[in-house]
Amino acid sequence: MTTDRLPRVRASELTGRGWLNTGGRELSLEDLRGKIVLLDFWTFCCINCLHVLDELRELEAQHRDVLVVVGVHSPKFVHEADPVALAAAVDRYEVHHPVLDDPELVTWSAYTARAWPTLVVIDPEGYVVAHMAGEGHKNNVAVLVRELVAEHEAKGTLHRGDGP
Repeated sequence: MTTDRLPRVRASELTGRGWLNTGGRELSLEDLRGKIVLLDFWTFCCINCLHVLDELRELEAQHRDVLVVVGVHSPKFVHEADPVALAAAVDRYEVHHPVLDDPELVTWSAYTARAWPTLVVIDPEGYVVAHMAGEGHKNNVAVLVRELVAEHEAKGTLHRGDGP
């Protein structure tokens, strides 16, 4: 099975107020080059977003040497923009991957997200190759990751190993 892919468009930089789960450092797309990156645009009061977190845990475990999940917390309601509330939610829901705090919806807008949750897949060369809204995309993402691994191993652009 082959997944439908978008025309290759260079991924926009990840811009926000700050990062969680990165040991205090900011991540850039350059830091993530060579990995398959899955951006998860979510907000902590969205039940569908919480369902996707469970799906992402499975994908992260299966593809930990090639896939980096980055949560982009894009608040829908005013109280979700509180950084203390976000940190508590990341802890409460046991989110361990890097999370960008995007209270002004800068990254959300750059990636034309329109719904919570939205998943965006970036290939190891830094191009957006998929954009999916809603939940239930785990199997399609897994297929796409396998396709990208094969393609980018053949090109020599995939870097295996832990972390960004």
